[in-house]
Amino acid sequence: MRQRLIYVNGAFLPEQGAHLSALDRGFTLGDGVFETLRAVSGRVFRWDNHLARLRRSAETVGLPLPGRPAELSDAISALLGENRLTDALVRISVSRGVPDERGLMPPSTPTPTLVIQSAPFAGYPEERYQRGFTATISAIRRNEHSPLSYVKSCNYLDSVLARIGAAARGADEAILLNTAGQLACGASSNIFLVSGGTLVTPSLGCGVLDGVTRRAVAEIAADLGLQLFEREIAASEVFLAEELFITNTALGVMPLVAVDGQPIGKGVPGPITSGLRAAYAERLLCHG
Repeated sequence: MRQRLIYVNGAFLPEQGAHLSALDRGFTLGDGVFETLRAVSGRVFRWDNHLARLRRSAETVGLPLPGRPAELSDAISALLGENRLTDALVRISVSRGVPDERGLMPPSTPTPTLVIQSAPFAGYPEERYQRGFTATISAIRRNEHSPLSYVKSCNYLDSVLARIGAAARGADEAILLNTAGQLACGASSNIFLVSGGTLVTPSLGCGVLDGVTRRAVAEIAADLGLQLFEREIAASEVFLAEELFITNTALGVMPLVAVDGQPIGKGVPGPITSGLRAAYAERLLCHG
């Protein structure tokens, strides 16, 4: 079987033979940012939104992105072509690279490391959406005061630990509250409630990553005539919701049917969630 290639600092290398320095700050300190993209029929969905967020993340942590945006886009297209992929998940990782000396302070003129990976992905099985996900509320808190809550940082340990905890309890996703005890997000997702027939989602100031799929769902809701409120949400509101769902690049719109073992609404995917999911799937296929 032909081994997939990975893009590392301008070169296409076999995945099993691609190596980075053990001194790279992305490895030693988690000093980097990343984006996960969805390619459908050879085109990256909402590339401009992902690129804008990658640039914001890099600016927040003071990390220069290597190359020009067009070069990054060309590299993704070339990698998909080299791997003969049309439907795929793509991850862009940028670290601060190898330092001149050890310690927390970065070099004054870093040489960033750029890695782009791709893997076949045509979506999750329909059965998962029909059944829906379950979730638990994690004891780990999202720090709404930290700038890292608003970027795709390579240091993802809070989310990793939250997801491990959820899996130990037999759940698919972990829900994180912020330090004020308000609803923030999933370990790797944004979260929406349906309450009184309207959509509600935590405002960005609650420690919420500005999700690309979150934005797309907000646009779809407006097109469908659904009201959407962004506000602070008490944890107790989760259990009073008529419907609950999460969003991210890989999942799209995934219903949450139970939290901490308690059914949400009727314990099955609701009509508003299902309508938004169908509309999102259509937009995905149309690259909109």
